[in-house]
Amino acid sequence: MRKIFLQIGATRDGQNPYCAVAKREGYFTVLAEMGDFVDYQSLSIPLPFDLVVRLDRPENPWDVLQACLHAGLMEHPQIVLAGFEAYNTSAGRVRELLAGPDAARCFIPPDKYAQRMALCKAWQRFPQPEFRFFASPLSIRDARDALLYPCVVKPVDGGGGLGIWLVKDAQQLNAVINKLVDTMNYGGRGFSGFIVESWLAGDEYSLQGVVAEGHALALTCCQKVIEHHTDADGCVSFYESGHVAVAAQQLPASFSSLMSFCCETFGYRQGAFHIDFIMVNGEPHFLEMGFRLSGMGVVNLVQEVTGINWAELAFHIEAGHGLPQLDFPAQPPAVGRVRLRQRLQYDAAERWIAQQQRGQLLPPLNLPVLDVSPRSSLYADLTRHAGILATFRLAAESRDEILAVFHQILDVSSLTTQRDLLCAE
Repeated sequence: MRKIFLQIGATRDGQNPYCAVAKREGYFTVLAEMGDFVDYQSLSIPLPFDLVVRLDRPENPWDVLQACLHAGLMEHPQIVLAGFEAYNTSAGRVRELLAGPDAARCFIPPDKYAQRMALCKAWQRFPQPEFRFFASPLSIRDARDALLYPCVVKPVDGGGGLGIWLVKDAQQLNAVINKLVDTMNYGGRGFSGFIVESWLAGDEYSLQGVVAEGHALALTCCQKVIEHHTDADGCVSFYESGHVAVAAQQLPASFSSLMSFCCETFGYRQGAFHIDFIMVNGEPHFLEMGFRLSGMGVVNLVQEVTGINWAELAFHIEAGHGLPQLDFPAQPPAVGRVRLRQRLQYDAAERWIAQQQRGQLLPPLNLPVLDVSPRSSLYADLTRHAGILATFRLAAESRDEILAVFHQILDVSSLTTQRDLLCAE
């Protein structure tokens, strides 16, 4: 009987690391994804899977299994994993359906709201932003006078920063609500709810790791590079533009405690994870946990910094091989990658590389920018993942050195805008 690996959702960074590992291990590889997105991503890169199953709703586990049957896949896959955050729950439900009613309880990834509530009810309390749940954008508007400002509005089941807005005051809320009403989730579906949380000032981090039989292990700790974009209405959205990774063999005790506490509280005992948090007054405040590999090429950063293939490690754990003995390098470098979306940023990075004789500009996926309706199944992907000119990669002895260079490059466009405004006056 052949071994089958099913991935639900294509990766948005084009990496497909699970597929590469599965092929080396002799699996027949299957991708279940929206037909529209398969066609769109195929314009830039070939999909390496042995079989691509097209369907309208990869977020629906029954539709995934039915589409696989219609495509002629009669055997059950041994390993089912999500390639993209939006389909994490679907992958969990498919595993549950394939296991049958007599199997041990399968892990179903909780959404952002469920994670926050679980932490509130846990025996131990880890700090997190104050938050409230709302079923729709209009219900947020109804509560405008009861909210604390500034606050952040985010969907509970989005991905890639989609639909996340900073609201500075009650007067700005209406404009943000109007945008949320017109924003569709990936695949053209609606959001299942929203969190409104207090805005916290601090540096954002992410832990990348694996958990096997309940034992969690961090591989890297990334500091995030966040860009703020202000639109014509004065509304501020967020872009997670990059990461700077360091090996995690000597984590601060508070980081290790957060990692173990999250895996235990959410009942996550097997697989890859990343945990996002923000440092406020020297203390980590939980934001969210992803039960999968990170996107944006972070898999590459993990391997560059530690020498460990994160996808291979996670895949072997899912296949029941347990956690092997891992050797971290003695003095690993810090490595960062940041996406450049503007020509001024690209030119500044090119000049810096020429002057310093360090760093590389990595080519993007070249996903075409299409003009589609906000109701299109591709609209979310086009607004979050298209239009990237290049990725600037830089290695150094310290994380702070890389961050300083990245911010210098990214700030070029805002400094130019300010100079133009001053000249106009």
